[in-house]
Amino acid sequence: MGRPTRIEFAGACYHVVLQGNNNRDIFLTTQDRRAFLTLLKAYKDRYALKVYAYCLMNSFVHLLVETGDANLSKVMQGFNTAYTKYFNSQHGTIGHVFQGRYKALLVDKENFLLELTRYIHLAPVREGMKEKPWRYMWSSCPAYVESETKEPLVDSAAVLKGLTGGRLKQSVRYLQYIKERAKDASTELPTIKGFCVGGPEFAAEARRLAGIEAEGDGTVPVTQETILTEVLAKHGVDQETLLGRNQWRDVSAVRKEAIYRMWKEARMGVTQISRVFNRTPSAVSQLIRAMETSRVSRN
Repeated sequence: MGRPTRIEFAGACYHVVLQGNNNRDIFLTTQDRRAFLTLLKAYKDRYALKVYAYCLMNSFVHLLVETGDANLSKVMQGFNTAYTKYFNSQHGTIGHVFQGRYKALLVDKENFLLELTRYIHLAPVREGMKEKPWRYMWSSCPAYVESETKEPLVDSAAVLKGLTGGRLKQSVRYLQYIKERAKDASTELPTIKGFCVGGPEFAAEARRLAGIEAEGDGTVPVTQETILTEVLAKHGVDQETLLGRNQWRDVSAVRKEAIYRMWKEARMGVTQISRVFNRTPSAVSQLIRAMETSRVSRN
């Protein structure tokens, strides 16, 4: 079975995962981690990358990067080779450091950038580490909760602009955003066939930009409009009331159903949903988490 085609275009954003060969550690010393980040900064400057987030664990790495040109394969091939040479020279080893081909999911950055940084920053929590993620020094999370931009490697401003206020308020809100999910960091982001983080419309547009024919799967994507129409008809609520600030219990219940279905079925991001309902991403995220918890407990 052939490898799936990498979709590359200028301005594309990717969630990249590097795994240690045979699940062995990629980093044996603190110096290894520093060398990795130094190399990442060099490649960022060389290829005009944007690095939105990273998290270095023992045997794997999360990266969230945007390419200036259609060249992710070229960038990652050079980077992996350079780090492998460093690692083998430093530790007197030979052979592969990384396992097979790196994983790269195309990301709908307009709607999932904020959520994906949180997903990456919560990797230590998912691995059972007791250290609080905003204090984990080998991720970009500390750079987000600082009141000033101090980390030249991380392009945090582009992500934090989705939170209102100046840098100080944005940092405080981002910290709260992390804390909201820290107790239950297992929620996965919506993906399409291991191809992208985003919905069907984004997947189709990405293929168009890359000059690749659409891969039909025989299904009709569920859209925001379809969900709204079905929910409104089912409960007899008008759209203005549903999208407004009305807090009546019956209206709130219908609103929760619509929001959850948009996230689950239409694969819309929290930021995108928050714009539809004129709520904050934090409020939408809390609602979705409550709905997920409720469904798990019922099952």
